[in-house]
Amino acid sequence: MDSSIFTPKKTLSTLITLICCAGVNNAFAQQKPALEEVLVTATKRPQSIQDIPLSVTAVTGEKLDKAGIDNLADLTTLVPNIHFTQTGLSTQMRIRGIGSDNSQGFEQSVGVYVDGIFRGRAQMFRAPMFDMERVEVLRGPQSTLFGKNSIAGALDLITAKPTDELTGSLTASYEAEYGTTEITSVVSGPLTDTLKARVALRKLDDPGYIQNTFKNTDEPEQDIRSGRLGLEWTPSSDLTVNYTGEYNLMDVNGRAIEITKDDPNPLGATFSQALQSMGQPGFDGEQDGERATDAPEFSDNTMASHTLKAEWDINGYTLTSLTGAVRYNYLENCDCDFTPVSVLDLQLQENYHQYSQELRIASPTGQKVEWLGGIFMQKYEQQFSDLLKIPANSFLVGLVSTNAAKQYEQLLLSMSVPAATAAAQANGLRPVIANGFGNTGIARQFEQESQAQAIFGQATINITDDFRFILGGRYTTETKVGDKELHTVNLSTGANYNPATSPLPAPFQAPWLYASPSFKVATGEAGGHKVSKNRNEAAFNPLVIAQWDINNDISSYISYTTGFKAGGFDPRSNQPVSFEFDEEKATAYEAGLKTTLWERADVNLAIFRTDYENLQVSQFDGAVGFNVGNAKETRVQGIELDGRVAITNSLMATYGLSLLDFEYLDFKNGNCYFGQMGVDNNGDGIKECDYSGQTGVYAPDYTFNLGFDYRRPITSSLEFAAIADAQFVDGHQVHVNLDPQGEIDAYTMLTLRLQIGGEHWHAALLGKNLLDEDVITYSANAPLSENNFKTNTYYSFVNRPRTVALEAAFKF
Repeated sequence: MDSSIFTPKKTLSTLITLICCAGVNNAFAQQKPALEEVLVTATKRPQSIQDIPLSVTAVTGEKLDKAGIDNLADLTTLVPNIHFTQTGLSTQMRIRGIGSDNSQGFEQSVGVYVDGIFRGRAQMFRAPMFDMERVEVLRGPQSTLFGKNSIAGALDLITAKPTDELTGSLTASYEAEYGTTEITSVVSGPLTDTLKARVALRKLDDPGYIQNTFKNTDEPEQDIRSGRLGLEWTPSSDLTVNYTGEYNLMDVNGRAIEITKDDPNPLGATFSQALQSMGQPGFDGEQDGERATDAPEFSDNTMASHTLKAEWDINGYTLTSLTGAVRYNYLENCDCDFTPVSVLDLQLQENYHQYSQELRIASPTGQKVEWLGGIFMQKYEQQFSDLLKIPANSFLVGLVSTNAAKQYEQLLLSMSVPAATAAAQANGLRPVIANGFGNTGIARQFEQESQAQAIFGQATINITDDFRFILGGRYTTETKVGDKELHTVNLSTGANYNPATSPLPAPFQAPWLYASPSFKVATGEAGGHKVSKNRNEAAFNPLVIAQWDINNDISSYISYTTGFKAGGFDPRSNQPVSFEFDEEKATAYEAGLKTTLWERADVNLAIFRTDYENLQVSQFDGAVGFNVGNAKETRVQGIELDGRVAITNSLMATYGLSLLDFEYLDFKNGNCYFGQMGVDNNGDGIKECDYSGQTGVYAPDYTFNLGFDYRRPITSSLEFAAIADAQFVDGHQVHVNLDPQGEIDAYTMLTLRLQIGGEHWHAALLGKNLLDEDVITYSANAPLSENNFKTNTYYSFVNRPRTVALEAAFKF
């Protein structure tokens, strides 16, 4: 297919032609179309989305199913100003360009909540979404009612609840191009007069969409098994108790990573050519759906959660208790040189347990003053370890040999490089080290405990029927304790090396290369380090909103709030001095309009500005690690527009537009990208670069969403539906170190569903990424390529290409 014909303008006109015109002929024969009210709980009370004075978008469970939304990554195609990606070491989500980078020590700046329970660790973002009631996306700091670290925004995921009548469904889909199969089954209904239950099961088998030419396999191969049990007990009309338990097993082999850039060094040799000159296999440096790696790569994840919610109605007051327990563990192995050469592997393992309790009480509605308040407590324990392995047959061992250098020198001479220059370049492959270092590893052990408490409240003061003030605040305290050890180890024996004879080479930028002599003497750890620290933090975050209902159809608001996200510790830092990072703070202003026109169109507008202090960042160090720190000042501002239009009784349109201006106002301590000249600001040998005035990653200037939902009866028992969603995303930066060459072009994602069915069944075709866009979601430099061969070589995560799946469902 020639995707050049699918420009955003032509795509838009095609959607309108195919779908709008299908219903225009009978538009005047039908009764006046009207919008259904959308109720959300973003304020912890059921409320119309048009009455809430903040920028919020809701996606119903039915819409999630029809659009084939299986996870948070898929969700981003329906909502402007949010972005999701996996990286080599983590998972990231951003709202309005703000999120958290690579570090297992980070809690995410975008708070994800499932049935009210905070899931702030990056690994939790990989959990599947199935059998949902709705998803609410709240943009901007949500400090008062959601609180826990939701400094960029919040995603509130609400699972489907048990039903009053016995219902059930079985849905299966098959994608022919890659062989992906998915089966979901749901049964719900009453068990007794006071007890209802709901069971949902899901199984996904995905053989992968990238070919590993070295292993002759397709990757990433996914096997995901999920189950959820929901119970609802109503022993009286005043008390309702809900329990939700969920369990996920997620096993993945391989990764959606390929080398997408391999620029030659100043002497004309690419990284691949250099490796091949030394008798090693090369690789394809183009973005073409192919990769080449040699080591086993897998990610085995287990995640479980338990949620208990009880609501009492006490003379019109609602008392709510929300208890949550979440745990996960995973074991991963990464071929983190991202080449078919035996260089280095990285094994990561993490265990995490979290417990939380929230109690809140809400006053009756319809009063002069409406209020709610509560207390919150959360604690977690985290154990993380990783092992960077340099096997005995690692190419690095040969890299420092005279023979390897001579081979590389011959390659350069064949490119007509002067002999003196070629020899000097080849000699650069022989760093001065102690003894051989094959069969050696860098082992990190990290433990962290956190305990947070908060008290919060919010009151709506109705000055008149049309004007009100909303005042709120949250006071939070958090204590963290972190311990980390880093050593070089003998992979054969598992024993730590004697600090005086640690054999690790310079390219790894190991901690003893930078630690001061006094640090080494104090700790006795010339070949590693031990660090123990604790943090005690407290913050008060106020909220002030003025809301004016101009008339029955138009409501306006202005708001001021602040946000807070605790600091912490970085488990993967090579340097003891960068073990700790500071808390984030935000100050946000927003003005908006919520409008309903002729009962058939919503037009919602928000204008915002948020200033961040000490934004937590993590950037690639050019070798094999990431440095964590804080960007001193950052500003995001922009406009968001969204809404719905009932064009006819059969045709509904949705739209969303975001205009975003992201700028680092003061970020002088960034990691430099390839070829950039830096400054040693701290005298520790590390050169830093000034990114002040630049835009961060995943912050496109504009994003535009447009969707159509057309449904029409064919007979009295048969209905046809066509559902299309398009998202136009402006070009933006995806390179972790902001390399200008890491900016990707604008792209359009198009989804189309064609369905026919009746009350108890349906069959559908679902096409995703129908324009077959090649989209890179994350890029960084391949380890050791820059240090040893002076090449600008990227590894990148790439999105799935076009897919078309057949779906069938039976319901009762």
